[in-house]
Amino acid sequence: MERSNGYDEERIKEEMLSYFMSLQDTKTFGRQRPSVIKWNERANVWKKEQKRNPKGDARAASAVRFLEERGILGVNSHIVDIGCGPGRFAAAFARKAESVVGLDISENMIQNGREYLQSKGITNAELRICDFQELDIDREGYREAFDLVFMSMTPAVRGVEGLRKAIAMSRAWCCHISHISWENHLQEQMMEDLFGRKMERKWIGASFYSLFNALFLMGYHPETSYEKRHQENLVLADEEYARSAMEHMLPKEEVSKEQLERIHTWLLEHANESGEIKEVIDYCYGRIVWDVRQKAIRPTYLNLEGVKNIW
Repeated sequence: MERSNGYDEERIKEEMLSYFMSLQDTKTFGRQRPSVIKWNERANVWKKEQKRNPKGDARAASAVRFLEERGILGVNSHIVDIGCGPGRFAAAFARKAESVVGLDISENMIQNGREYLQSKGITNAELRICDFQELDIDREGYREAFDLVFMSMTPAVRGVEGLRKAIAMSRAWCCHISHISWENHLQEQMMEDLFGRKMERKWIGASFYSLFNALFLMGYHPETSYEKRHQENLVLADEEYARSAMEHMLPKEEVSKEQLERIHTWLLEHANESGEIKEVIDYCYGRIVWDVRQKAIRPTYLNLEGVKNIW
């Protein structure tokens, strides 16, 4: 095979980038990307659970410690949190930084986040309703406006252009956090008791895997780290939790009102006198940080056997 010219190498590199970023599409693995309506519904569930089990605060505190230790987060930092949800990370960053902007597509998430910031007396954080895919960073003055572009457990940044847009907002660092593994033992028990089978193991590490490869091809030097957590909470055995569990447990074609009733009934039968049930989760998430100022020129690796056959 003859060596490709520069044009072909750039074209193939773009195809490789598109391939890796396409792995983040949840539909590839049999699940639909949540709609705005679903995010608004989840916001209501998370608000209720946050009052009982502030797990989001613990994850945010862990991220703050990590970024401070790396010298990425400081008192003069300007930060944007893309897909900020109910604002727990934004609040934690605001206590350490000069300013924080949070962006999320869900009106309910933003409203809950604003209420939370107000309850904590935080005034240097702004939360905005925003579809990141439609965001014009030049019109908003966001190009190279932030010392840290932060993304955690969010599908907001999609595709190569979405990634490039997020990177273009940073003048220093980017940080992405996503799940590597996740096991909900309560839902696994329900699956066996109600449906006589084990939960399907889904590849939830796709976001981490694809992003690292894409960043490396783009010439960045992504640094990785991992954190394992064991979480035990009491959750309300109500219909909202039953619906959330059903959507995690069952493929889309099996989701129905009848299945929701079965799951809700099981929860009520196993709940305590207060209508609560113990939820145990073991999970691991991975962090990727990269300095946008440090970039190398990398080949497309066309000479690697196997790559030629794909592209």
